[in-house]
Amino acid sequence: MHKYIILFFLVLTLLCSCNGDETAPDGILSKNEMMDVLTDIHLADGSLVMYPQTPDTLYKYGYTRYAAVFKKYHTDTAQFRKSFKYYTLKPLTLNDMYVKILKRLQDKTDSLSKLLAIQNKTKKPVSTSTGGRVPVAPPVPAGQPTPVRPGMMMSPNQAAITRFAVKRDSMLKQRLKEKNALPKK
Repeated sequence: MHKYIILFFLVLTLLCSCNGDETAPDGILSKNEMMDVLTDIHLADGSLVMYPQTPDTLYKYGYTRYAAVFKKYHTDTAQFRKSFKYYTLKPLTLNDMYVKILKRLQDKTDSLSKLLAIQNKTKKPVSTSTGGRVPVAPPVPAGQPTPVRPGMMMSPNQAAITRFAVKRDSMLKQRLKEKNALPKK
């Protein structure tokens, strides 16, 4: 009898945790608000890739971006963290949210790619819906490798830089070997 009572409460707990209610408790962002905030948070994260990764990069460059996202959605970090913790305890809901968030981010990437394609055909900057401009990438000179990212150019002296780095590394290895070598008897 004791086993059946435990089994009953286990099934009841699983059913209650898997129900599909869309309402969130007080102090928790709704599912749609949380998806909007997470989408903008990930966009802010992506914009920080351009900065050198030093210990204070997040504070210097990220703080204002995250604060602007929270201000846009009339929330703060405490409510965001509480909401994020709430949704992490519901992995199926969070997974569904992230499927939609990734779709939104992919749509934004696709629209930017289309703008870049149009711009490359016309060789003129195309204005975006936010009023910004998509930068024109300079043409790649013949004989140089193509840029890793749009707009990122290799240095004209890349071969010389590579030779210098190889020579420097070999000298450092040689010094390390000499330093760690046992003295001859």
